[in-house]
Amino acid sequence: MKEFSVGKFNIRLMNHNDLEEVKKVQILRYEYLLRDYDPSLPVGGIDNDGYDEVSESVLVIDKENDIIAGTYRIATPDTIKNRKYLTEDEYNIDEIKVSGERFLELGRAVVRPEYRNGSVLKLLFIGIYNYASEHNCRYLLGLCSFHGHDPAIYGHALALLKRDYSCKRFDIKATRNAFSFDYVEPNNIDPALAKEQMPNLLRMYLRLGHKVSVDGSVDYKFNSCDVFIILDINEIDIRYAKRLLNISVSESE
Repeated sequence: MKEFSVGKFNIRLMNHNDLEEVKKVQILRYEYLLRDYDPSLPVGGIDNDGYDEVSESVLVIDKENDIIAGTYRIATPDTIKNRKYLTEDEYNIDEIKVSGERFLELGRAVVRPEYRNGSVLKLLFIGIYNYASEHNCRYLLGLCSFHGHDPAIYGHALALLKRDYSCKRFDIKATRNAFSFDYVEPNNIDPALAKEQMPNLLRMYLRLGHKVSVDGSVDYKFNSCDVFIILDINEIDIRYAKRLLNISVSESE
């Protein structure tokens, strides 16, 4: 992915040879992702799960303050080597792997609290879209997480996902700690409440055209209720994507 700039931000891939930068990214993920989901974790840790070695990470860097504002990790068949995708810890994605289509797995999305006005998240996705285009990836897939272990408190959101956003092409099902989305009858869904219950990231995914699995998976270690998401780039919502991606950018030399 070619580095580019938007205003005071640079968007580029993490430099794996810069061990200090790698550590900064791992600290960022630990403090503002892992501890967001599990505040009982001690302060001062790092998120080093071994997957940075077989992944790329898109970074959004605030040039004025020399700080990493957000990051998103990417794994593809080219990077993952002989490892399992992290998604496979919770879901069977064999249908996608044998489909003959190229795809990339998204994970470890995190934005510093002071940058959570939507702009950094959009820049991260622009970087991901550019990466997918350069590597001829048709599908973007990954997990989107709701806080906590009780999916019932997100009943309207989950019921709406099943009714309006279920993936039809691939039969993606949870392989552990599965839960159904059938907490609310389809005719009783409150759309406003459903939207309120959804993470901002998931709402953006849906507006772009992402579809979801037929069930969810509780990740007790991460303290989350996870939903599998997948986007066919060929079916992306062009109008919303244009609004999302229509930012003046300049490639860095």
